[in-house]
Amino acid sequence: MPPVLPQILLEAVNADTLIVTVNGNKLAATPIRRDQIAQTVTELVARLDSPTRVEVREMDGSIHADVLTPPAPRSPFAPAENTQNAAPVPSLLEFTGEGFIAGEDVAVALIIRHASADHTGTVRALLDRGEVPQIAGEVLLFGRISGTASVQSIT
Repeated sequence: MPPVLPQILLEAVNADTLIVTVNGNKLAATPIRRDQIAQTVTELVARLDSPTRVEVREMDGSIHADVLTPPAPRSPFAPAENTQNAAPVPSLLEFTGEGFIAGEDVAVALIIRHASADHTGTVRALLDRGEVPQIAGEVLLFGRISGTASVQSIT
């Protein structure tokens, strides 16, 4: 890992478009539309081939940041992939919520099932360690300081 992470900065110029810079250099194919964020960031992180700080600066002054890692390198000893049955290229899903405290850690949780509380308000949830969660259903954004919660559908 490099001593300083590469940085992708997306700055909103209006409600629909953003300027993209990579390590301070403006991307040639900029500005981009909001619906191009996931594809653009996925391609740039893969090209940088290093954990990368991604920051989105909105017009209202809010900043959303995360560190994304590129896909794992393919072993030279691995068999060649069958491109007909190859899995689709990963894409990013974006979820936003309001009411959090500036700078607080917000947990992002994939909801895999629901459980009901009993007559005393106690709930018991069981998880199977062997279960592979599917990215479908709902996501929970939970503010670790504020306790703010936002449940959103994955579409």
